[in-house]
Parts: sequence; C-alpha cells; structure tokens
Amino acid sequence: MENLSHLLIITFVIVWIIEFYLFGMQRASLKISRHNNIEWRGIGEQLLPNWYPLTWIARIAKYGLLIAILIVVDWKLAVGLLVISFIVSTIIPIPYRLLYKKTFRKKVEKIKSIDQEAGELFAEMLNNTDF
Repeated sequence: MENLSHLLIITFVIVWIIEFYLFGMQRASLKISRHNNIEWRGIGEQLLPNWYPLTWIARIAKYGLLIAILIVVDWKLAVGLLVISFIVSTIIPIPYRLLYKKTFRKKVEKIKSIDQEAGELFAEMLNNTDF
C-alpha cells in the first residue's frame, strides 16, 4: 500500500509539471496576443501546436490522481496537494521565452508554408515580443 501511495504522489507531481508547462504555453500565446493588440481567440491561439488540445488529458489525469490519492492515501494529503499545486502555479514565474520560443517559431514556419502572408504576421508578432 505504501508503494502505491508513493507512486500516486510521484505520478501526480509529474502530471502537474506537464500541465504547468502546457498552461504556460497557453499563457505565453495570450501574452503575445495582448502585446500585439490581437484577439487571442481565433488568431493568437494559432501559435499553439496542433496537439495542444491534448492538454485536457493532463488535466483529467491530475484530478483523477487527486481522487485516487484521496481514496487510497488520505483526503488531507489530496487537499494539500491541490492547494499547494494551485499556490505554486500562481507564484512560480514561467520563463516564457526560454521554454516556448522554439515551439512558437516552429509553428510560425508551418503557418508560413501554408500561407506566407499569415506567417509573416505571426513572425512579426513574435518579433514584437522578443520571442
């Protein structure tokens, strides 16, 4: 039972890190859009990779793991992990450029290969925000 509780907690931490990374990616695209006075919905969100909607898997997994921890280990630990993960998510600064610059540039190149004019617009958006 103790091994299972450790495994659940370690898995929760890993899934939380993945979700935090993906949340930061969305935040970065939102910041780029706002900085360029561009609507995020429909335009700015195109900076996200095509696989980005799979982020929901990480969110579902995180809450599923919290429920498993609540049932298998202890409800106090589950609530504590939820609160700590929320607080840490709001406090930790995300190094946006370092983490997402390559991903956004790659997406812009893909957009350019389909529509040169749109690709140039997105490249200019990234350049305006030092991405």
